[in-house]
Amino acid sequence: MNKLELSLNCLILGQTLSKCFCVDIGEINLIDNGFEVTFADFKVSHLIDKIFLRKNLIQDKNEMDIYKVDSKKVNDEKNNLKGFTKDDIKNKLNGELLTPMLKLTSCFNTEEMDQEGINIFIVLTPTAGPSRGVAQGPNWRNTSSIYEWIQEFTLNRGNSRLVNTYGKNFELYQREDTIETLWKLIKERYPYRNDDDKGNHPIPVLAGGPGTGKSRFLDEIERLLWRCINESDEEIRDGFANMVVINTTYGNGSPASSHDSRIIGSGSTEIINGQASFALRILFEYFQPQNETGELSFPQFNTLCSKKAVDFTLDTALRVIYADFIKQRKQETSSCPPLVLVVGIDEFNNLHDIQKGACKELIKTIGGVMCKPPANIFFIPILAGTIEGAISDYISGSMHEPILLPLRLLNNDDAISIGKRMNLFDDDYVCRHPYFRISISDVGGHVRTLEYYYSNFAKQKDDKMKLATETETGETGLYDVNIKRVMEYVKHKIVNKYQINRYSSHLSVPLAKAILGLPVGKVDAVKKENVKEKENVKDKGKHQTHQTYEELVSMGLINLVPAGEEKYLIRLPYLWVCAIAECSSDPDLSNWKSMLQYDDPINWQNFEDFNAKFLALHLGLFRLLGYEKINLKKFLKGADFSHSFPDVEVALPETRNIKLYKLLHRYPVAKTYKNQEAKYVNLTEMRNGYIDLDLLQNDDIKKYTESEICCVAQQLKLTTTSNVIIDQKLFENEYKKVIKNMKEVDTKNWVLLFLTNADQKDNLSVSDSPNSALVSIEKIQEFYGYTYASRAQFASANDKIYFNSAPVESLKLIGFSDNENVNIRIERKKRPFTSLNDIKKKA
Repeated sequence: MNKLELSLNCLILGQTLSKCFCVDIGEINLIDNGFEVTFADFKVSHLIDKIFLRKNLIQDKNEMDIYKVDSKKVNDEKNNLKGFTKDDIKNKLNGELLTPMLKLTSCFNTEEMDQEGINIFIVLTPTAGPSRGVAQGPNWRNTSSIYEWIQEFTLNRGNSRLVNTYGKNFELYQREDTIETLWKLIKERYPYRNDDDKGNHPIPVLAGGPGTGKSRFLDEIERLLWRCINESDEEIRDGFANMVVINTTYGNGSPASSHDSRIIGSGSTEIINGQASFALRILFEYFQPQNETGELSFPQFNTLCSKKAVDFTLDTALRVIYADFIKQRKQETSSCPPLVLVVGIDEFNNLHDIQKGACKELIKTIGGVMCKPPANIFFIPILAGTIEGAISDYISGSMHEPILLPLRLLNNDDAISIGKRMNLFDDDYVCRHPYFRISISDVGGHVRTLEYYYSNFAKQKDDKMKLATETETGETGLYDVNIKRVMEYVKHKIVNKYQINRYSSHLSVPLAKAILGLPVGKVDAVKKENVKEKENVKDKGKHQTHQTYEELVSMGLINLVPAGEEKYLIRLPYLWVCAIAECSSDPDLSNWKSMLQYDDPINWQNFEDFNAKFLALHLGLFRLLGYEKINLKKFLKGADFSHSFPDVEVALPETRNIKLYKLLHRYPVAKTYKNQEAKYVNLTEMRNGYIDLDLLQNDDIKKYTESEICCVAQQLKLTTTSNVIIDQKLFENEYKKVIKNMKEVDTKNWVLLFLTNADQKDNLSVSDSPNSALVSIEKIQEFYGYTYASRAQFASANDKIYFNSAPVESLKLIGFSDNENVNIRIERKKRPFTSLNDIKKKA
């Protein structure tokens, strides 16, 4: 049995007597290198090692000084010890610095020393000492040491929100499939939580461009998971009874920095790893430590710890959190209760931007802990970021499978519901204000864009309310919100936030493919097909590189949705299309800028004009992409075709030769018009995007039908003021009229495109009508595409506008100018209007 030779009572500078501890030195002492040292040979350096291992005070034992003190003087100063400095040890306690080479037998006389008093004062000498109000570093390899150390801070446990902007309180929509995909993955992993086969531990990835709702989903993840748990069977409910959700980020107030990467080894064995910093981030976000001087940010905490925490691992961090959680829940007496530990890692792309190697190795570390977690912990990481390709490649490289969690755009009903939930407006406002509804659809369900929209909407409303007189109601502020100004503000924000001016040269092709509904591959190069690129003289001989669609997604410029067989459709909201067109310098797009300006006529309830512009735009965009010919069915993609619809290619004119012409009178020409002079002699005069043509005779029409295929588009829409029933009989009658008229202009090769807002179902078919194509209400999304579908629905709308109560801004939809709208508002306050003619007379 080892004999006790010396017992030293020790105290760390800055602490009170209640924190003192004892270090025992025996006859034989085992030191950390495995050797035994007798008491006779035991030196101060051995004492430092023993204290270092005993208390785990700091990472580097060389930053510790040992002072022998007068125990009686310590007792005299016992009420003042907390505020002592190193000089006080020397001056008030007769402190003597013990150098490491001294033997303890020469420093202490066991017969004379006070066995119950303080014999040793320990002074820690790292950069930030206790005198500065900062807790000192632990042994970062030891769970107990870290847990003891972290409790020296003031702790404020609980998650901080990742989103603190205006949209933080948006109701969560379109995330059902996101949480379902994640929960399915978690349930499949759960039985294999202690299995080290990587194939059983895929890593969930929340990837998407900036502003698509990744951070917002992570803020809600705990609530969503608890809902899934409570709806599960008893085994899952019991296994997930203890759950901690921690969200950390490499953005916002804790951006990725050089502290997040560390070089380990050298030469061929060199590894750049971000594990220690990541573990510190988790520790910080869970405990939310604060020091005596006030708030402690993560960068400050990281600076305090990072130089010493080189050996801190993710495994150790999870063990510390487990120890605290069990203690806080008072479950220490339980038999190793299980803990589900979910860690959301936001803005992971920022670490990739700082150091790709650190990002890659950290993913390996995360995967390793998933396979071999600390005892009783089920570890669930969720990686979130904009660079889906790189993250997925790194995960695959670690032999884990990346599972992409879907992030869908909001639909129009969702976007409106969010505004109503925030008490910005009510159903009555939505019903009366079609211009508002159009603007919401033009935002396109992009979360960040909708946030810009509602923040400005709310500001305008509040400003108007403050200016309202006491006699005006709260409705005044709402109905005075100027939607046009809201949209101008939103467009300005997205142009600047997403640097659309800078990337405009890359965006005309995605714009065209988004409108045309052409599928792309994620890693496809963004370029025009069948167009030989002009080589810049200074770039001659260099390999020209193109951005990929995946890279545009990572920049937040487009969204991609699956279209099968690793193909995707580009989602660009209408407002984004307008912003891109406005900033574009592409000469092939310049002819269509007038059609892609946000203030262009919306063609509300003007289905004919809308379709003419839409088809002309399609011709131009196919030409922009480099097509010289296009299969007619591809051009009319989304329509239903008759059995004998021609399978032909049509030649596309040069973009500059595609023009819109509008007949001032119906065709064929009525007798009463024959002797009238043309109203517009100058055929280059443009009105509303059209060149006006007047009184074309049959021979004139023939000039415009000389192409191989003449496409006749006919629109019929249901209205509330007409008793017309759009059914098979009506279609067949219209079809016969087209046959007759095509014979008059001697055109044999023609097709009829029948466009209607009627419901197809079983009462309308073109299958047995040769050369026919049909677009019904069911086909609007497929034919007009994501960008234009809402606009097509508004163009075919049959809603009423209530002149006496509608926001005056909506009257612009039927042709009134801004000045006329002001006059209408003034006059209707005097008395209600009785008819449209009454409005025209008064305005």
